[in-house]
Amino acid sequence: MSKVLVTDSLFVKKKHVEMLERQGIEVQRLDKPKATEDELIEAIHDAEGYILGGVETVTERIINSAPKLKAIVFTGAGYKEFIPCYELAKSRNISIANAPGGNSYAVSEYTIALILAMTRNIFDLGRTGKCGFMTTPSIIDKSVGIIGMGNIGLLVAKHLKALGVEDVTYFSKKRKHHIESGFGISYTPIEEIARRSDIITLHSSKDAGYAYFDRELVDLMKTNSLLINTSYPDAVDENALLERLSRNEISAAFDAPPKRQDFNDLPLSRWYSSNSQTAFNTDGAIETVSAMAVTSMINLLASGEDLFKVV
Repeated sequence: MSKVLVTDSLFVKKKHVEMLERQGIEVQRLDKPKATEDELIEAIHDAEGYILGGVETVTERIINSAPKLKAIVFTGAGYKEFIPCYELAKSRNISIANAPGGNSYAVSEYTIALILAMTRNIFDLGRTGKCGFMTTPSIIDKSVGIIGMGNIGLLVAKHLKALGVEDVTYFSKKRKHHIESGFGISYTPIEEIARRSDIITLHSSKDAGYAYFDRELVDLMKTNSLLINTSYPDAVDENALLERLSRNEISAAFDAPPKRQDFNDLPLSRWYSSNSQTAFNTDGAIETVSAMAVTSMINLLASGEDLFKVV
């Protein structure tokens, strides 16, 4: 009988775990959102599969303590942050799979919410009630630059077009002509997006690297522009961003708290961040990624192939 370790019951639903059991797979639950290395080593030593449902880090020690391990499935898209030793795993012929697109709609929805809230000054006005009547800009006549045109970036473009935004551009490592013609958006170099856009929204994967929206790009942003980041916390040069925010030159909203505490002193009209990464946390998204992860694991153990996408 195969054995699968499943962590964190929030992202792997009980009904989907029962799918594993109906396949004759023994399931070991470790219901912690962030299990320690020692806890994982103890739990995984005789497992053939590991569904990573929490935010724990899979280390070399964990991989080396699991001689029977055949597959790791992550309940999200960007797995490298949580499995930094993925090269070691692959060298041992351990399959690594994820749930591509499972939370894309949730993140795109959250992105649009941040764009609207910051442009219409909802956070600041709602908290302070400082003004009985005032006008705010609309997003319709804004130029929006999308950096990263994967599942999420494309959905953001569709939402913007549906809301009436005409000037939508994008940058991606690979130009996507079918998207340009199909949705009326244009490819633009990243420097030009930084220079001309009223709103810039980041959707590149972790593969883009640390602070890929670097000081040069932050400095290129025009006065009163807005930067949205729902990709990953380290995507932007924090020091450069804080300098421009402190001078009241730009605004920004992130789906993760910054490392520097100075950001907390900024007014809500200029800066907003959630307490943790929450853009992907909708009931529907969790249901989807849970089903995808379990289905992937069943198939990987049975045939070695992932029904969705092996990364």
